[in-house]
Amino acid sequence: MDATAQKVSTPPPVRPGHDGRRIRPRLRKLLLTCHITLSVGWLGVEAAQVVLGGAGLLTGNPAHMRAVYLVMELLGTTLVPPLAVGSLLTGILLGLGTPWGLLSHYWMLAKLSLNLALIVNGHFVLRHWLEQQAERALAVAPDSLTGPHVGAVRVQVLAGVGVSLAVLVTAATLSVYKPWGRTRFGRRDASTRQRIG
Repeated sequence: MDATAQKVSTPPPVRPGHDGRRIRPRLRKLLLTCHITLSVGWLGVEAAQVVLGGAGLLTGNPAHMRAVYLVMELLGTTLVPPLAVGSLLTGILLGLGTPWGLLSHYWMLAKLSLNLALIVNGHFVLRHWLEQQAERALAVAPDSLTGPHVGAVRVQVLAGVGVSLAVLVTAATLSVYKPWGRTRFGRRDASTRQRIG
């Protein structure tokens, strides 16, 4: 085999720090912008839900109480799901397409787990409570609605959205501080790249 044929069939050397998962800078910036926007939007909606839930507990005005619980259900069932799923998908794409890796760092695994837990809890638990709260608010004449008509579910909803907000702030903090180092998979992957480089 001559040197020209050997040169064509040999793959280019891997540069130090390059792990084959990089995506083009423009696409990475677009994904990152989408991920941040969706995540901040989700966090904002959960913060609004906490304020609304608190207002619903504190108000004595039946019309305000009814409006609060209807708006909470609308936000929680129509706006949160696309924000949450969009945040998850863009985060996965960034993890797969950048050197951080999806399974290479503990903070990435923690963020992924928190995001999945919030989506599952939101779909199977919190959504049901929001719908129940709104149904109870609609079941009573608008001028005679009181807290006992809605019942304990309003406290459950407020606690649920409060926990969701705290978890989202935790995920944002993990993104900034990136604690705990590499996972076993990440350490093995890094040592393989160093041997190749």
